[in-house]
Amino acid sequence: MVRHILWATDFSESAEAALEWGTALAGLTGAKLTALHIAEAEEAANPKLAEEHRQKLEEVAQRIRQSGFQVDTTVRPGHAASTIAQVAKETNADLIVLGAHGRTSFREKLLGSTTEQLLPLAPCPVLCVRERTTPSFQHLLVPSDLSEAALPTLDYAVSLAQLTKAKVTLLHVVAPYEGIPEAWEELKREIAEELHRWSLRTLEPHEMPKVEAKVRRYHHPGAGITEFARENGVDLIILPTHGRSALERLLIGSVATHVVYYAPCPVISGKANAFQKVLSRV
Repeated sequence: MVRHILWATDFSESAEAALEWGTALAGLTGAKLTALHIAEAEEAANPKLAEEHRQKLEEVAQRIRQSGFQVDTTVRPGHAASTIAQVAKETNADLIVLGAHGRTSFREKLLGSTTEQLLPLAPCPVLCVRERTTPSFQHLLVPSDLSEAALPTLDYAVSLAQLTKAKVTLLHVVAPYEGIPEAWEELKREIAEELHRWSLRTLEPHEMPKVEAKVRRYHHPGAGITEFARENGVDLIILPTHGRSALERLLIGSVATHVVYYAPCPVISGKANAFQKVLSRV
């Protein structure tokens, strides 16, 4: 399912943390890697700085090769998010790996970070790593809104779980229910049954890794997902992005963006058709 990993680096600590997850996945799947650095406007106008970063990228690549991985390097000028997406298309990458930075400046709050801008552009799933953690793939969390867009995400998680013998949790978050307790229990039962049927459509029962369906009440889906991950020792969250306008993201934010920035573990996210495209190559 992953033959080519594109690692985008700005030489930050979170980029290094992302590389650890990228090489861990390459070790599982036998994927080759491409190390990419984007020379944005200031760097592109400074030949000395650009050369320093080119050399630094090659040094990192050499370190990766010494660990037994196949890796190419490329430096491109341009805007980070759009250029990463373009290189992913050109190289037919199956996964983009990068560090997810918290947004701090006013400009970033208005326009979104590289990660947030990349998610709707990427032709393949994006693995976002916010901080250094030991790569582990034993418990995968797949948030579900019971939509068609979420189905390829489950297929992707199951494919990964088959490699690692991981447990997969399907989680549906609903708003706090104010009805009588019996009504809430009935709602919870119906959703759990739907999630279970949804999980069984992916593989034959004898091939299915351990999949559990969970329902949680929370005031915000993203917060419910991250809190569940924190409480249950989730190693990796896999969820789709849903198309929303820039105005909607600015006013209310997206679930995927919330999860990327607040989850206690890395997150693989992307458009539903990005997951489908990768799975179709298997």
